[in-house]
Amino acid sequence: MIEEELIRLRRHFHKYAEPAWMEFLTTVKIIEELKNYNLDLYYGKEIYFNKRMGLPEKSILESYKNSISISDIEKKEEILDSYTGLIAVLDTKKIGPNIGFRFDIDANELCESNSLGHLPNILNFSSKNSFAMHACGHDAHMSIGIELAKILASNIKKLKGKIIFIFQPAEEGVRGAYSLMNNPIIDKLDYLAGMHIGMDVKSGEIGVGSHGFLATKKIDIIFKGKASHAGASPEKGHNALLAASSAVLNFNSLAQHSMGEARINVGKLNAGSGRNIIANKAKIEMEIRGENENIISYLYDGVNRIVEGSAISYDCSYEIEIKGQAPSLISYDEEFIKNLRNYYKEKSYKLVDANLKGSEDIAYLLNEVRKKGGKTVHFILGSNLKDSHHSEEFDINEKDMLRGVDLMVDFVKYIEKIDHIDYERVENENFAYRI
Repeated sequence: MIEEELIRLRRHFHKYAEPAWMEFLTTVKIIEELKNYNLDLYYGKEIYFNKRMGLPEKSILESYKNSISISDIEKKEEILDSYTGLIAVLDTKKIGPNIGFRFDIDANELCESNSLGHLPNILNFSSKNSFAMHACGHDAHMSIGIELAKILASNIKKLKGKIIFIFQPAEEGVRGAYSLMNNPIIDKLDYLAGMHIGMDVKSGEIGVGSHGFLATKKIDIIFKGKASHAGASPEKGHNALLAASSAVLNFNSLAQHSMGEARINVGKLNAGSGRNIIANKAKIEMEIRGENENIISYLYDGVNRIVEGSAISYDCSYEIEIKGQAPSLISYDEEFIKNLRNYYKEKSYKLVDANLKGSEDIAYLLNEVRKKGGKTVHFILGSNLKDSHHSEEFDINEKDMLRGVDLMVDFVKYIEKIDHIDYERVENENFAYRI
């Protein structure tokens, strides 16, 4: 029954894939799935306490909103204003720890394969949106989160404390987690767990305590010059394309650092309006990644210097905007992770090394909980993938989702077993404080 529900949910979310800040149908579906359980649901503007980064262009948002129909629910307009995602709280009314889980909900900006051998095509659940595809497994993450919430809510009498389910928008492009920072619900977590499916870990295996989180910044750069006729009066033009090209070539001088891994990549460069016109505008879309914050600062400072120098050389102005970012991961509580790994081994889970090899904005939330004295973990849920993450033929082994639910249920059992912190209720507060 649970496995059937997981597959039903996953295929629904896969079919109605929505990219970052456009998870309108997705948010409403999660609300509809959870509203009849013993959960307090928070959504819309009330869960946001920081700026939202990298919002889509208004024309794109309006076009998509006009193409869909959403049932009338409370705060519908706020959701349609890109205040997507939600936080569900299960309050047992008994003193105990605040245990949090985070599940990302957005799809990739990618057109799904139309291959006849692609399972979503065979079974008719491929994405209806040509501009979005769940090519990273977030459809599975949401499904696991929803079923986990239902199971725990149905067993509330066996639990203590509060369990918080964070359905976070806009993980792709590392944009969403920052906007939820300083949320009082998240601030009072004693434990926080995150999870990702796949990541080169095979079906039947799990990673406990993922490492390899790279700090990152997603950057847009716009050079503004002056257009002119390339034949008649080239000297009157200020070539934004050449300024951008010079910057792109020089960025690669920054890609090494003695303190750890450093990455820099320019993914897009758009410029100009015609072959006989000096380009008056150029836009670069790029990213930097680093093993720690020192490396990210080094790379970002270098990008700024190079852009400034290129602009001066070609007599252009420029703008730099951060469209998304995430930190590297503060170290876990080593004893907690060691004991947790032993616990899962005793329960016959097969553990492997969990190297993320990339960036994930859950690091914001994990770090914040750690700074305030809480304990954190990130899991990798193994799955034999049909193709790599972010590819048009990406697909998971759906049977692995049930293992994901078991993994999270067992995490709650472990915390409720080992947690011996004293808690007190604070007058007029909904959450327990660590004391």
